[in-house]
Amino acid sequence: MLNFGLASIDLAAKRQQRMLRTLGQNLLSIDAKGACDAGTIGASNKHEREALLTAVVLQGIVVAQTADGVLEPHVKCASWLMEALGYFDEIPQNPIARMTVQRYGMVDVMLAISRQRRPYAPQNFILNQPDQNRWDTTEPSFHKMTGCPQPLMRFLVRIAHLACDMNEALETNTDGGAILNEAFQLDTELRAWGSGYNGIPPSRCERTPLDILTECFYWTAHLLLARRVFRDQTCSPRVQHLVHVCFGLMDHLSTGCGPDSSLPQPFYIAAREAITPEDRVWVRHKHESMTAYYREQQRNSAMELIEQIWDTTDKLRELGSGSGWPRGTELSIVDSFVQALDRGACFFIF
Repeated sequence: MLNFGLASIDLAAKRQQRMLRTLGQNLLSIDAKGACDAGTIGASNKHEREALLTAVVLQGIVVAQTADGVLEPHVKCASWLMEALGYFDEIPQNPIARMTVQRYGMVDVMLAISRQRRPYAPQNFILNQPDQNRWDTTEPSFHKMTGCPQPLMRFLVRIAHLACDMNEALETNTDGGAILNEAFQLDTELRAWGSGYNGIPPSRCERTPLDILTECFYWTAHLLLARRVFRDQTCSPRVQHLVHVCFGLMDHLSTGCGPDSSLPQPFYIAAREAITPEDRVWVRHKHESMTAYYREQQRNSAMELIEQIWDTTDKLRELGSGSGWPRGTELSIVDSFVQALDRGACFFIF
């Protein structure tokens, strides 16, 4: 709406408020009791509900680009409309409705990862089922729209749920053996799917930006699995190797190339794991390069959070190393602190 800062802020704000009022009026007109059952939505008003779902999802994207935008209500509202329309169970035939469902699915899982919680969509969501040919090779292509192939998005959904399962097991002091078994199986499947990716930065013009972005998502999935399910510490050799693989690939995505507009999630997930001064300098420079071109203010909020994570976790690790705490206690305090920051955050970038 701001057209890279060239449009009037006051005009954009007025249009934003008008859109929010319109959405609110349409939502109030829905009979909640009847709309909860997808079967009660007749053909006469299904198109209206589809239009409302599309408006909510697109408005959420606009909100996510503002400095103080909170996306959670939009995703909750979109989830309710998805359920009412039956779109968790069937693929919309309308191309615009399908595009909306795909956008909702990716935002839902990435917001869940950002907040360290489960996605709102049920695990049997049709977009989460094996069907790459339908989603990635027919238009509108999920892969081209998000930079992440549908099979890889499915892995991210499973990782998000496993991370919550592991967190609940640790909180209740219950055995996590079954969770780890499932995580090892997922790790095997993920490596089989990405067997063509070796983590070596490409030579100039050797690969398309979209393919490089896809590999960034792939190694980010490994990083999330290591940190949030297997509970590897930030300074572990595996985590640091994954971080450097991600940074090397991201360094080959020039700002403004197109697909790099979907880089923020992999970038800020990997950036928080940087521990050396050199890596942190690179992160800051990459962030500045991206924000000079892409003007979403929430990128700055993400970087501020990362700086806070770096500063506080460094102090906690230093305090823990000299306190005589058991190593597990030290790591638990650090991870609990980061989790609290994530769950209390309001921004979202995608």
